[in-house]
Amino acid sequence: MEFILPKYNLHLNENVLQIFYNYIQKKHDAKEAGGVLTGKIYHELIKILNCSEPTCLDYRSKYNFNRSHNSAQIFINKMFHESNGEEIYLGEWHTHPEDIPTPSQLDITSFIKTVSKNKLNSNVHYMIIIGRTKSYLGVYTNGVKTHEINFDNIKL
Repeated sequence: MEFILPKYNLHLNENVLQIFYNYIQKKHDAKEAGGVLTGKIYHELIKILNCSEPTCLDYRSKYNFNRSHNSAQIFINKMFHESNGEEIYLGEWHTHPEDIPTPSQLDITSFIKTVSKNKLNSNVHYMIIIGRTKSYLGVYTNGVKTHEINFDNIKL
C-alpha cells in the first residue's frame, strides 16, 4: 500500500498489512493490540517494512493497549542489526474497537512523548490506528502532526 505525501511516498509492506488485519477487533470482547513500526528511508520514499506484534509483557484490554518498552526495544534492535543499521524505528501502531478510528488524547500525548523524549534516527514518525473497517495514519514531523489519512483495511 502506498501513500503519496507532499515530499515523499510512504509504502507499507504486505507483511505489515497482514499483521494489522490479523489483529482487527472483530469480536465484541477482543483486546486492543499494537506495536512498533520499523523501516528504511530513501530519497523520496519511506518504507515501513516490519512491525512488532503484542507480547506477554504488554498490557491489553478492550479499550487500551500499553506496549512494553523492553520488548519493543528488543524488536527495534533486532531489525536494526539484521539490516546493518538501515532499518530504524518509524512509529507506533495499535487497534481500536471502532469502525473508523480516531486517536484519543492519550494516544496523541503518549505518541508525541515517545518521539520527543527518545533519541531517534528520523525526524518523521507515524501513528497508525487499525479500526474494524478503516484505519488512521497520522504523520508527525519533529513531533508535530503534519498529515492525517483515513484508509480502507485490506485483506491480503
